[in-house]
Amino acid sequence: MAIRFKSGNKYTVQVQLQGVRKTRRGTGTEAEARKVEALLLAEMEKEAKLDEAHRLVGVTREQVAAQRIPTLREFFEERWVPHAEVTQNASTRRISKCPWNYALYYMGDKLLTDLLRPSVINAFVEAMKTTGGIAFTLRADGQPPRRKRRVLTNATINQPLKLVRALLFLAHAELVIPTPPKIDLLPQDDSKPVLPPTEAQFTKLLKLCADYRQVAPFMPEVVEFTAETGLRRGEVFNLTWGSVDLDRGAIRVEMQSRGRLVNGQAWRPKHNKWREVPLSARARAIVEQLRGSVPTGAEDLVFPSRSGAPYLRLDQTTEASGKGFFFDVVEAAGLQGKVTFHGLRHLFAVRLLTRGVPITVVSELLGHSDINLTVKRYGRFSSDAKIKFDSIRVLDVAEAGPAPIEPPRTLIALEGGARRVRSAG
Repeated sequence: MAIRFKSGNKYTVQVQLQGVRKTRRGTGTEAEARKVEALLLAEMEKEAKLDEAHRLVGVTREQVAAQRIPTLREFFEERWVPHAEVTQNASTRRISKCPWNYALYYMGDKLLTDLLRPSVINAFVEAMKTTGGIAFTLRADGQPPRRKRRVLTNATINQPLKLVRALLFLAHAELVIPTPPKIDLLPQDDSKPVLPPTEAQFTKLLKLCADYRQVAPFMPEVVEFTAETGLRRGEVFNLTWGSVDLDRGAIRVEMQSRGRLVNGQAWRPKHNKWREVPLSARARAIVEQLRGSVPTGAEDLVFPSRSGAPYLRLDQTTEASGKGFFFDVVEAAGLQGKVTFHGLRHLFAVRLLTRGVPITVVSELLGHSDINLTVKRYGRFSSDAKIKFDSIRVLDVAEAGPAPIEPPRTLIALEGGARRVRSAG
């Protein structure tokens, strides 16, 4: 490696790696030339690793460059769809359908190599921002549905960006494109805080649950148990008696291999993350009460239901379609827009944090893959946040009160040039 300066601030940078030499020329200081040297070295090291990958599969960089590059739509239909059918479940593929519609609508005719250029991705983002929501299906009468959202949020735009990035990584891994993608996601709005139901709202909701026992037999137990354990709705309605350990006073969130087939496959917890959640006194009482009311085989559900029905709708199967009765309870309590089923999980977390449980323990009980997610959602309820609020109290306690602040004084011009001073207060 060498840096040579000529004619003042003009420099030449040369880097040699594994018999390959590259040169860069520019103008600037020595520090700027050093940065160019480091970037050039990193670029050559990346190319060397890619060449090694090509060598292992018996192709050269020239052969990769010479092959025909498919469009986004072609690679999606020919490679991504079969790949997703093996690696993703039906629910994930269904959720991804709308974001893929946006990506294919705007970029389906672009070559995969075109998608490596930031200008193409930026044009896609600008088009989604400008056009807003698009209806990709028609109503039963053949007319497009009424547009619900004219302005798409950054979170909505990030969904197709993530999918396109994943597709390009697959294409790079299979040597269809020479370099991996560099797609930056848009910043998402974090201004809306997590608002769990208040204790008064929860008490009101729980009281009305008893009125729905005829259509949803264990509605009160489902609601209270969720608030006592913080389980996700899928975890609640896929919990079997084989995962209940009353000797340890805990439940296990784990794969249900035989009794709970979802889309033809064994049900798995989110991120395939196993965890154990201790039972509170009230949660244990609910479990012991249910033992005398429902079948308790290892594969039997603690809360008998069809994928969450009649309490909630969890998937699009015929048996579990329609609105769950939990939403009717919320409406009867007058808490629309204030309480959701997932809000019961928030209530569990907030109860623990406000009573002094460390946020690291709460993160583990919730099954979060990253503690930063727990801090982002619930940090304002942690003990550190309490210290922040308590620290302001020093302003409310003073041994000797401060002298009152006098209002500012201004000069007022009077007739005849005379002046007097008047208080602005």
